[in-house]
Amino acid sequence: MTSTRKTTRRAIGVRAGLTLPRIIEAARSLDPDALTMQALADHLGVDRKALNHHVSDRDTLLALVALDAFSSTFSAVGIASHTRWQESCRSYAHGFTHGAIAAGVLADRIRLTDAYVTKVLEPTEAVLQAMVAAGFDDEMAMRTLSMLTNICLAYARDAVLASRSNTSPRAVILRGALQQRDPAKFPTLARIAELTTTTYDQRQLDLSIDIFIAGAEAQLRSRLTRR
Repeated sequence: MTSTRKTTRRAIGVRAGLTLPRIIEAARSLDPDALTMQALADHLGVDRKALNHHVSDRDTLLALVALDAFSSTFSAVGIASHTRWQESCRSYAHGFTHGAIAAGVLADRIRLTDAYVTKVLEPTEAVLQAMVAAGFDDEMAMRTLSMLTNICLAYARDAVLASRSNTSPRAVILRGALQQRDPAKFPTLARIAELTTTTYDQRQLDLSIDIFIAGAEAQLRSRLTRR
């Protein structure tokens, strides 16, 4: 007798009907901490090798998921033409930060050199144009915007960490350190440790942007004076 039972094989490669957008969409629905190539293949119902036609490894997968979450938010930022460079920087900073926070625990994996970053070129071009029109040269504009990007990314990472731990990590670390030392030797730190102020809120981000803009304005004035 011959068996009529059919064996099910997971499709491989293009025949699995996989596309990179479909892979990323499915990956974003899974817990990032548990996201592996095998877990994603199981979720999609395909052979793990099918994913390799589009994504080479887990690190690449996580970077793609992070950048997709980031760019989906940041690409919606609108920076109107003829806006003062200061306001352009504020719009850029808020959009960048919210985009990075949207990536959640994967914010560290955002790689702005990836080809996928084409979605965020328009707001970046707009803010650079505003800066150059105000008197920044190309190098100064690039360096200044890079600094703003670093400020926003660092804040976003902190905000994600604080939201996951439901506490203020800096305050906890500081109090713990002071408990093992004579607080009389660190009177300022001891007072600050007792504050209920959080450095992970919107006010902290706005303060960082204000200080950045004040510094950039000073640099620009200095440059224009030397002309």
